[in-house]
Amino acid sequence: MIYACLRFLQEWATPLTLVNFVLLGCPSGATLATALSAWFAPELTMGLAICACMLTLAGCASRSASLLRNARLRPKSTVQSATGIRNPNLMQVSRGFTAGAFNLREFFHGKSARTLRGVKWGFLVGAFVVPVVLIVLGAGLRSLGASFGLLAAACLVQYAGLVAERWFFFAEAKHPQNLYYARVG
Repeated sequence: MIYACLRFLQEWATPLTLVNFVLLGCPSGATLATALSAWFAPELTMGLAICACMLTLAGCASRSASLLRNARLRPKSTVQSATGIRNPNLMQVSRGFTAGAFNLREFFHGKSARTLRGVKWGFLVGAFVVPVVLIVLGAGLRSLGASFGLLAAACLVQYAGLVAERWFFFAEAKHPQNLYYARVG
């Protein structure tokens, strides 16, 4: 987990990064196991569904804690600290070139704050809320086809939500070089 070791990225430099890595991986496997059990071993479905819901809720709690922590962070890097000029009126007005740069393409997503908010709420609903609802509904059904269908849908929705969560994890990080590459343009 190199991400937790990168001290200059405050959003990642926390024990929650490792906890989230585990608690976001386990629920998707448990949800898949629940769906497969509905088809191959229905007697195991209820127990696996409980496990999948508990892991999903634990992942939601840890990721929510991480989001709350990151929302309170204040950047350590400023234009003043990056340049070594302590004048409080210092402001950057240009990147100094007109063409794109590797760092701009690789370390900045280029999306608006509104898009980031939408992705954040989308992954919270898609990775946690909808799968729990579908698991509860699917595990409670006695019809093999309907139960498997709802549980398979829970897997797909959760997978899409977790992909969005990973994108947000990388997009949320405030890379120090973006002071130079992305803020002005």
